[in-house]
Amino acid sequence: MRVSRLVLLVTVAFSGVAGANDNALVQSALSHATIVSSGEIASALNGNTAAALSDSVLRVIPIAPKFNVGVAVVRRSRVNGRTPPDALVHEAVTEVYQIVEGKGVLVTGGALQSAKPITDPAILGEIGPSSAGQAIVGGIRQRVGPGDIVVIPAGTPHGFVEVTTARIVYTLIRIDPKQVLRMSGKPHR
Repeated sequence: MRVSRLVLLVTVAFSGVAGANDNALVQSALSHATIVSSGEIASALNGNTAAALSDSVLRVIPIAPKFNVGVAVVRRSRVNGRTPPDALVHEAVTEVYQIVEGKGVLVTGGALQSAKPITDPAILGEIGPSSAGQAIVGGIRQRVGPGDIVVIPAGTPHGFVEVTTARIVYTLIRIDPKQVLRMSGKPHR
């Protein structure tokens, strides 16, 4: 009787493992991951080093049918020892920064001064419907540096008012629930 119970328990255990493995195979067949390699990020950073601002969109990934996720790397540099003006608000896209290099003071919240809608289709395809202003009035000033992660909800004015090092570099994830970002022709891996 003990042997029969042992055989029954082993049989049930193995059938559960087999079922779990089948389920894992089905899940992996139905979904995939996109990898943006460190080499691709480095390559984007090494291009266009003369510009004060470089926003290199690496991918716009459809998470069909619900939303897109944009992946970019951004570099902001001081010009003649000063931080260029930076005041934006994105109507539909939430941004997540992870600071990779450098330090600065980021303002979030408040209101854009002299806001004007961005109309350039190429820029709108990369950042979604947005407005730019001369400055941000009010808001919260926060120091950021390597390793910090900043989440900026859609509709929140934001901008670097001071880059305290020669440049600040961050990876940028754009969460796009309205699917307004332009799709990249790069293959998914």
